[in-house]
Amino acid sequence: MQKTLTRSLKLLCMAVFLYQTDFAYAEIHGTITGTTNYVWRMYSKSNNEPTIQGNLDYQHSSGLYIGASASSFNIGSSELDEFFDVTTIFPDSAQVEITPYVGWSFKLADDWRVDLQYSRYFYDGLIFSTEPDYNEFYLFVHYKDLLSLQTSYAKDFYGLEGDAYFYELTGRYPLTGYLEVSSSFGYANTKSVLSADYPYWNVGFTGRYKFIALDLRYYEASEVNVGEELDFFDHPHTQKATIVFSISAGF
Repeated sequence: MQKTLTRSLKLLCMAVFLYQTDFAYAEIHGTITGTTNYVWRMYSKSNNEPTIQGNLDYQHSSGLYIGASASSFNIGSSELDEFFDVTTIFPDSAQVEITPYVGWSFKLADDWRVDLQYSRYFYDGLIFSTEPDYNEFYLFVHYKDLLSLQTSYAKDFYGLEGDAYFYELTGRYPLTGYLEVSSSFGYANTKSVLSADYPYWNVGFTGRYKFIALDLRYYEASEVNVGEELDFFDHPHTQKATIVFSISAGF
């Protein structure tokens, strides 16, 4: 894991350096983040452990943008690990996630903006014995910097047969010039894939100073519409109540 992760992060850092050096005039942004837990929607992508992430993107004046993110990854064992160690059953588990994306951002009206985005999720191994790479299509609607509505569609989510739909509303409010409070409420319609749906939410504070951002956030998720056919081998732990701290440096 360490060799693969180190190699991925080295490549990302080299790309950041080259872009800064040769294309400093362009709208290029990069971020390196360290977090105590990589929580994503209704579960942890780092098995509730610390992780490091990187992102690099370029945005053209026309609104077109392209980028990629990389992160260490550990979906964890299935819920059967309460009874025995299932890591011996899945020895080739993915340990790195790389996500290239392309999109278009445009003004819809005064104070309103729309983003259309396509992302491809790549993994360096299996997730619960399945080839997990998949595509996801996003629609974002933003009102100023205060509200964002996100919806997305993933076919064969994590390589499993079936369609997944996600809906999320995020609100932000600046408390000072350096500090804002924000919260997100989401719903994962994944019953056809994971035999359950998942409401999830978070609330927290973000402080920014120059190129540094600090975030302290509370996350929680639950299961609803659980089917009798739920397969625990394809079912990561639902995110229970947790507090996550992250620090990011960017340009």
